[in-house]
Amino acid sequence: MPNNRESSVYVDHSPNISRGDISIKIGQMVLFIFLLLRPATVSFHHIGSISLLDIFGTASSYLMIIGLLFNLKRLRLDLTSILILFFVLYCIISIAWGSEYRDVARMTLPFLPFFLVRSVVNDERSIIRLTKVHMLAYTVPIFGSIFLMATGASETMVTGSMIERQAGLSSGVHTLGHLLLFFSFTFGFYLLVQKDRSKLFRWVMFVFLIGSLFCIYKTYTRTVFLGGGLFWFTYLFYFKRKYFYLTSIIFLSVAIFKFDVVRNMVTQENAYSQTINKKGLDLNAAGSGRLGIWEHNLTLYSELPLISQLVGVGLGNELKPIAGTVNKQWIGSHNDYLSLLIMTGVVGLFIYLMIYASLLRAIMRYPGDKNLKMFSLAVLFAVIIMNFVSNSYIVRFQMAQLFWFLMGLLYVKYNLDIIKNKTSRKKHVQV
Repeated sequence: MPNNRESSVYVDHSPNISRGDISIKIGQMVLFIFLLLRPATVSFHHIGSISLLDIFGTASSYLMIIGLLFNLKRLRLDLTSILILFFVLYCIISIAWGSEYRDVARMTLPFLPFFLVRSVVNDERSIIRLTKVHMLAYTVPIFGSIFLMATGASETMVTGSMIERQAGLSSGVHTLGHLLLFFSFTFGFYLLVQKDRSKLFRWVMFVFLIGSLFCIYKTYTRTVFLGGGLFWFTYLFYFKRKYFYLTSIIFLSVAIFKFDVVRNMVTQENAYSQTINKKGLDLNAAGSGRLGIWEHNLTLYSELPLISQLVGVGLGNELKPIAGTVNKQWIGSHNDYLSLLIMTGVVGLFIYLMIYASLLRAIMRYPGDKNLKMFSLAVLFAVIIMNFVSNSYIVRFQMAQLFWFLMGLLYVKYNLDIIKNKTSRKKHVQV
């Protein structure tokens, strides 16, 4: 965030570059490294037995901590920041009742981009530069995945829908789908804030977008389809109404042309369990067993002591047998909120939902561009819904990092617009 007192806080030791400028440059360099490498490390998940995903997640977090330490005096605290810090503190305290150190880190470190962006990004040029860098970083994941899919070298899987799903460069279809959906979020944001006179870069990024949507389609990840559809239809309806109608026609045409594929994806009627039992449409089967999983986990949760219901069983313990029981074990929830409820209890889930509520509050109070406001709401609601039906932007460390980076960037943009509006009104009054 801009700091009008910056010159009084930092002392120049160079005739040209102040210590404050160096601190900002260090923080921005950390963000450039993170944005440039994050997509590639999600794609190249492992090299042999080495997990690049975990190594880069840890390394980038340490770099962000260093960037924040250089810019502590620029750290802006508001309702969202305070709620995040309160949640982080709660997670750390939860170690006392069984949380694993590693899982506490995985739950809390993704908030770092939110704080770093707000500390070192202080103008629209920096916003656009960071956005461009991140979009260009998708070159290898998108076109590498397309190449593997086209040549038949992509890793494939067949699930309940009995449709061949392709993972491209990534370790799994869900990983690729969620990663490339974030390109849509970034591209949508760029279209609203970019100031380029040349249309070349926008057209190049549009090609990237088409490539990313093709890869998402080949993953057949229904959670990503749901979140991406909600985002793009909402975005286009308010931003470019004619493209909304065009996209709707294309979507319906593809759905009709690929009706059997769509039906199999929705109903999972060709799943092995459905074939054996000769059932018709079954909501639990259509949800890949989610309804049964949720019922199972909620039943076990209801049997916990009251104190465990309030504070949870501890981060990292969701898939472990329940202490003090025989043959009672949680199943992977496929629902970020249920996972939070089990691991952090009512208290932890409530705090996290309050963080989302504060994001919604900030968006609704933003007095600037209505298109940017609708973009923000579209992203937030898409993420909230995807979190409910799968492991998305809370449990997935890499996606949580990217989500909080984008939220930080939105807050910077909001603040710059508010300052610009106040300055404009003052000049108008003076005239």
